[in-house]
Amino acid sequence: MKRYLDLVPISAKIHKKQSRMSIFCIVLAVFLMTTIFGMADMFIRSQVIKTQTETGNWHIGVQNITDEDAAIIAARPDVEALAPYDVLNYNSNQGYTVNGTETLICGGNEILFTKIFSNMIATGSFPQSSDEAMVTENAKDMLNLSIGDHIVVDMPNGTEHTFSISGFVKNTANLMSSDSYGVFITTEKFRSLSADTGNGESLGSSTVFYVQFSDTGNVQSEILDLKSQFGLSNEQVFENTKLLGLLGQSSNSFMMQVYAAAGVLFVLVLFAGIMMIASSLNSNVAQRTEFFGLMRCIGATPKQVMRLVRKEALSWCRFAIPVGVLSGVVVIWILCFVLRFLSPEYFGAMPAFSISIPSILAGIIVGLLTVLLAARSPAKRASKVSPLAAVSGNANALQPVRKAANTKWLKVDASLGIHHAKSSRKNYVLMVASFGLSIVLFLSFSVTITFMNHTLTPLYPWAPDISIVSPDNTCSVDKTFVDELKENPVVDAVYGRMFAYDVPATVNGVEKTVVLISYEQQQFEWAADYLQSGSLEAVQNELNTGLTVFDSQGSMQVGDKVTMEIDGRSVEIEIAGLLSANPFNSAGDSAIIICSEDTFRQITGEENYTIIDMQLSTSATDDDVNAIHRTYGAGFNFVDKRMDNSSTLGVYYCVWLFLYGFLALIALITIFNVINSIALSVAARTKQYGAFRAIGLSTHQLSRMVIAEAATYAVSGCIIGTLLGLICHKLLFSLLISSNWGEAWTIPFVELGIILLIVVLSVILAVYGPIKRIRKMSIVDTISAQ
Repeated sequence: MKRYLDLVPISAKIHKKQSRMSIFCIVLAVFLMTTIFGMADMFIRSQVIKTQTETGNWHIGVQNITDEDAAIIAARPDVEALAPYDVLNYNSNQGYTVNGTETLICGGNEILFTKIFSNMIATGSFPQSSDEAMVTENAKDMLNLSIGDHIVVDMPNGTEHTFSISGFVKNTANLMSSDSYGVFITTEKFRSLSADTGNGESLGSSTVFYVQFSDTGNVQSEILDLKSQFGLSNEQVFENTKLLGLLGQSSNSFMMQVYAAAGVLFVLVLFAGIMMIASSLNSNVAQRTEFFGLMRCIGATPKQVMRLVRKEALSWCRFAIPVGVLSGVVVIWILCFVLRFLSPEYFGAMPAFSISIPSILAGIIVGLLTVLLAARSPAKRASKVSPLAAVSGNANALQPVRKAANTKWLKVDASLGIHHAKSSRKNYVLMVASFGLSIVLFLSFSVTITFMNHTLTPLYPWAPDISIVSPDNTCSVDKTFVDELKENPVVDAVYGRMFAYDVPATVNGVEKTVVLISYEQQQFEWAADYLQSGSLEAVQNELNTGLTVFDSQGSMQVGDKVTMEIDGRSVEIEIAGLLSANPFNSAGDSAIIICSEDTFRQITGEENYTIIDMQLSTSATDDDVNAIHRTYGAGFNFVDKRMDNSSTLGVYYCVWLFLYGFLALIALITIFNVINSIALSVAARTKQYGAFRAIGLSTHQLSRMVIAEAATYAVSGCIIGTLLGLICHKLLFSLLISSNWGEAWTIPFVELGIILLIVVLSVILAVYGPIKRIRKMSIVDTISAQ
């Protein structure tokens, strides 16, 4: 042995048992960081793929520029692809039709479907001439089309254009929900339609050029350079906010708030790891203070002792970091496989057996960084052990006894336990900070659950898959359709509603218009969960009663009388209930009144429905939907919301799983941290417990001493953690929720109760093992324990 540092491997072998828990803490910290960042990376990758599939692989759109400028932009070295895009009849109400069905006409080039929307072509190819067109698959299914067939597009001014079909494009949620077809032609052909649009205006100025950058590492800089080169205004350039947000390149202020919140949570996770490892190292060093004192006796300087502690901690990393990283990678693979297996529809884009470099680097960096930072305080403590204390056998008495334990209010054993917890200020601060930070981290991250529920509203129970809607919003959909559709095996639920729009009414002396809507039994049952006040039974069973929906102006309340003018008659309805939510998100300035079918028919005299909604079974196929469309869709708007519903549920479940998984990991950090901290603290005082037993304390009294010490850490940590956690919760809530939706912050009692319960249960588990060991050890063993 030539240097003191050569003692590190020898000490590691001798103190393998004491080092085991410290190594476990490092493995756990690295594992959690690798898993958290790895799953986040996999989630982001899957969402990037999903977003590119659904909205296109473009980063910005540029409009109101010339074709010459567009060609110059396409030639830039930082631009991977540029494609023109034009559209007519986007809202499906301008009279462009194919076989009587409203049709979107889209212009573009081959790059649009090979680079920007690369997964959109189902079969065939992009049109190679102005006489060819691609159509969407819903047109193919309904009109029995094949490649090479001809379709006729009817224009608003009565002219017709005939195209030969060159391929079929996958359906989009917008087309399916508006019961429209899509026809895709070349840009040149699109612009030649100017004379046939009904207004004679040129279509060239409406072109949007989608731009895909070759390098997504600094998109904002490339956008600024593009704007500067061509003198583009902010109105001419718009971002694909969702895609750029997932890539971390969005300039959107809302996305920046999300980035800031993610940064705060990362720092909290880092501190949690540091505190967990620091607490472990501190207890580890406390058990071997005599060893460090003896090193001082043989000539080691305080600086050399500090280096030895740091090197020993880093030596644990050689084993702990690879194990933590590999464990994290395996768990990521397992989770991705399970998600893909359980729900390929929602998680099919999740990578399988993929390596996340950012998560591995995060695990390694956090492992090394936390160990180096955590080793500072224990290293200083070890260097201050005096040679005299070591040779006298009092090395553990690092802190001078300033005052005796307070036995005025508690028994001696409990008082000693509290005194032990507070005897070393640094250790007490570390333990309390370790407990408190777990609470802060849990409360802070729980804000993201509220954020998710605001941004990704899950489907309400009444959300339909298919709707048959009156084209003129009248009660013209035959009510017998409901009974017939109930017999269809692929229809799980079917329910109709009657509407009376823009009904003149007087409410509390104020004149306004209302929308009168009927509910049947199933819809009333769903509404029960959203009833704020009043009675549903009264509305169901009593004529001339109704429900209203909450609005910020409070225009109608329970007990109000509404006088309506219908067909020259005055009809009075009493508001018997108030709902917090309903299926109708756009009633304009009109108030909503919901009544029973009997009340609606008595007031209006109508018998049929305005809309019939259906919820389909999971076994329903496109052929089943097309059969319903052909049977009941003639003369009505047939709205297919399945793609919208699937997309909403998919994103919601992905985010839900990730966020709740993260909260579960935080809970695990808390449990392991509490158990580890208390176990090491008790182990460091084993000799003291042996001495107490030698002077007459029973094992029961020692157990109460351990419980009192653990309770001191827990209570102090819970108080500090609760106060700081509520501050961080409020800060993040204001940043993510209040600034965007105006919701006022309230104390999160449920989340606070959950994490405090986890801490209490963890303390109970933590003291069980040490108490059991103390009871089994003899007095001689405890006194001589190393």
